[in-house]
Amino acid sequence: MLSIKKQNIVKWIVFLPVIAVLLTFVIILAMVISFEQADYVRSLEQARISYVKRSKIQAQERIDKLIDYINVNETLLRNEAKEEVENIVNLGYKIMSDTYYENSSLPHEKIIENIKSKLKDVRFFNDLSGYYTIFDFEGKCIMHGVNESLEGKNLINMKDGEGNFIIRDSIESLKKYSAYASTWSWKNPHEQVYRKKIGYSKHFAPLDIFIISGRYEDTILEKIKKETQKVLLNTKYGEYGYIFAYDYDGYTISHGNHEFIGKNRLDVVVNDQFVIRDIVEGGKQIAEGFFMNYTASYHPIDKDRQKVSFIRPIPQFKWVIGTGTYLLEENNAFLEQEKILKTKMQANIANLVLISVVIMSLIVVLMFIISVKLRSILSRYENHLLLNNKQIKEQKMVFETLYQKSADGIWLLKEGVFIDCNEAIMKMFKAKDKKQLINVTLAEVSPDYQPDGQNSCDKSHWMNSIAAKEGVHKFEWYAQAFDGTFLWLSVVMTTIFMNQGKIHHCSVRDITARKALEEENKKQKKLLMHQVEHDILTGLPNRNLLQDRLSQAMKKASRDNKVLGIMFVDIDKFKTINDSLGHDAGDMLLKTISKRMQHSVRETDTVARLSGDEFIVLLDGCKDVNDIFVAIKKLVGAFQEPFIFSNESFRITMSIGVSVYPNDGAIASKLLKNADIAMYKAKSQGRNRYVFFDQEMNQETNEHLEVEKSLYKALKNEEFALYYQPQVNLKTGEIVGFEALLRWNHPQRGLTAPGYFIHIAEESELIIELGNWVIREAMRQFKVWYDKGLHPGKVAINIAGKQLESGHLIDFILQSLKESGCKAEWIEMEIVERFIMKDTTKSIALLKRFRELGLDISIDDFGTGHSSLAYLKQLPITKLKIDQSFVQNLEDSSEDRAIARTIIELGRGLGLVVLAEGVETKVQKEFIHSSGCELMQGYLFSKPVDANAVEVMLKNQRHML
Repeated sequence: MLSIKKQNIVKWIVFLPVIAVLLTFVIILAMVISFEQADYVRSLEQARISYVKRSKIQAQERIDKLIDYINVNETLLRNEAKEEVENIVNLGYKIMSDTYYENSSLPHEKIIENIKSKLKDVRFFNDLSGYYTIFDFEGKCIMHGVNESLEGKNLINMKDGEGNFIIRDSIESLKKYSAYASTWSWKNPHEQVYRKKIGYSKHFAPLDIFIISGRYEDTILEKIKKETQKVLLNTKYGEYGYIFAYDYDGYTISHGNHEFIGKNRLDVVVNDQFVIRDIVEGGKQIAEGFFMNYTASYHPIDKDRQKVSFIRPIPQFKWVIGTGTYLLEENNAFLEQEKILKTKMQANIANLVLISVVIMSLIVVLMFIISVKLRSILSRYENHLLLNNKQIKEQKMVFETLYQKSADGIWLLKEGVFIDCNEAIMKMFKAKDKKQLINVTLAEVSPDYQPDGQNSCDKSHWMNSIAAKEGVHKFEWYAQAFDGTFLWLSVVMTTIFMNQGKIHHCSVRDITARKALEEENKKQKKLLMHQVEHDILTGLPNRNLLQDRLSQAMKKASRDNKVLGIMFVDIDKFKTINDSLGHDAGDMLLKTISKRMQHSVRETDTVARLSGDEFIVLLDGCKDVNDIFVAIKKLVGAFQEPFIFSNESFRITMSIGVSVYPNDGAIASKLLKNADIAMYKAKSQGRNRYVFFDQEMNQETNEHLEVEKSLYKALKNEEFALYYQPQVNLKTGEIVGFEALLRWNHPQRGLTAPGYFIHIAEESELIIELGNWVIREAMRQFKVWYDKGLHPGKVAINIAGKQLESGHLIDFILQSLKESGCKAEWIEMEIVERFIMKDTTKSIALLKRFRELGLDISIDDFGTGHSSLAYLKQLPITKLKIDQSFVQNLEDSSEDRAIARTIIELGRGLGLVVLAEGVETKVQKEFIHSSGCELMQGYLFSKPVDANAVEVMLKNQRHML
């Protein structure tokens, strides 16, 4: 019995350690399994939290980068808009300058009218909303491109929508600076609200006026919005990632579902939440942005997925934009992560069981000591392995996310061949899969040659070598996508040294849109420069380009000891041809003339158009004057062949003035001026000829210009006066009228007759101002005399040819009659015979209008022209005046006596009144009277006298025989 117990005790002693070890093993195993499960749960939760946090950071970074890009792009486009307005005003200023210098001899008002005719109908910008306005420094509107009713009004006190004085502020600024950029709030008559304008103004000193233009800021903002919307719609990432954007009213700007674009989604409700309204209102209130959890109503596969998004406003657009992550997709991703971690946990537990079996075996042999030690070693190893695996997987996941999902393209290059790339590169090159972009060189996805002419293969090797040498190299590259389209890339190539060798990391961005914009800007600037330097109608160089080429040619001629010629060409009687054909046809004829001139000179010579029918030919590199003669003859010969236009043949001739460098001037302006003087000399000698400049012409021209300059001053200083020569009825002995004769109270010469200055006035537009002054003054004076009861009869007013051609004479006479109170029956219009015969059809129509107004018409200097009786009988005239050249020789010339009798008989036959002028002797008076003419005028009766003497004459008149 004792032996049995002892055996049992021994047995228990033998098995108790084993049982104890087994129990300990089971307990330890259970604890380890529990620890593995807890570690699995913690790892899974930590991974989920980290993933969500990274997703939020990534979403915020995407939105922040987008807004930074939008702000930079907005600044760039606004600056370009301001520069565009400045360039447009500079172009208008250039046109003003050219017009002024081309017409510098014209009156101030005529130059202004010419400038207005060129700028008033000019429109610009894509919507043609741009136009020019011109003001003087008193605030008067000289020209308004869209509201003609403002012209002539003083707008210095005009305010914009914010109460600022637009014109007054511009004037004050332009007094300090020659050009001035500004903004103002403006409302057109047909608009309901004020809109902000960006403007630019520039002072034109010669006329003391300034030009201004601007464009609406909201059109710029709309352009920026459209470009931004395009960027948002084309920004994609991941499988379902997109950018959403709404305006403050809830209308969709950007969304993954393009069917939502333009729709108002404020009333969208998901799970009792107004999702879009919360996004918009939150964006309005939180400028720095915020995160928002909500149930999304749209997903490409499943609806109503949970989503977290980062949202931020764009205040200047009144937009809210955002992007985010679908949480359900995140959970699905973590189901896969859970499987991986669970498999890992089961493998660890299995390994522990196996190790425990081994330990149990060893425990049987070595018992507790070895078992405990082994367990400790295995535990430390296990923890270290788990920690390392976790860190490696986290780092790998971060790298893969940054690499594959980066908005920039990433390409890895080894020994000139691409070994890997990310999704952005595939989208950029429109590749079907990554295999198309692996094991290829940069040259293989590019055209054979780059835009700079370099071979793509050679240039790619060169870029690689620079990156290897410098470490980092940035360059632009022209590539070709797999669908055949071409694209510009910005490439940053960085050299990385690794164990397996040297690798180039290429960060790539698509800059095709930016390059296209740069090219368009270059084209616009080139077009503007061409317009500044060339004539719009003919395409020939204008005064600006001519000045530059002339300066260069003079330097070259001086260096090479050669001469150069300036030919100032004026088309003879072009105005007559232009009036007969019409201005459009006249423009076409000018183009044809320009081409013929270009074909008749050498390629090294320049044909330029100054204005109207005036051209300059610059003959460069001539050995001597003989070369200039050859060029002149060739140009004249080219015009021998008639011009055929509109089934009509025209013989075009030219008046040419020639100056030679260096004989006729050492500076460009002097050469041009002297050629101009010689051209006018050619015209005065009968046209259709060429004349070389000499100093005598210069003196004559200077005197001419001095008289013309003094005439402008005389008008301004009221130095002119009217004298009156009586017209007498020989039968009654009474005064029946007066001829109004212009006199100039010259500061140095004293009272001066028209013979000194009238021919100079007739060569310019000044004769119209002088003639109009005579009409107004004569009407005023005769109204005074009739109001005093003096009955002076009719006043004969001489009308110049340019007055009759102006087209405004009828309106001016009507206005003057109304303002003065003068009656039409007191007025007699004196018109020279040669003007009437210049264009009989037009003359008859004009004279009939005079007669309809009640004005009498006399033909002055009758007999000196070439009147046809067939036309004479059609003219609605009332009087013939026998020219004094016939009257003065009546005593000695039988021919003049015969002509005088003929004119008197002709007048009787046509029922016209006949008056003889220039009667100075009794013999002349008796002959004329005996021939049947009763009306006379001349020194025999009275010389021209001033208004005071006329009053005395009328009060005291008895008989003037």
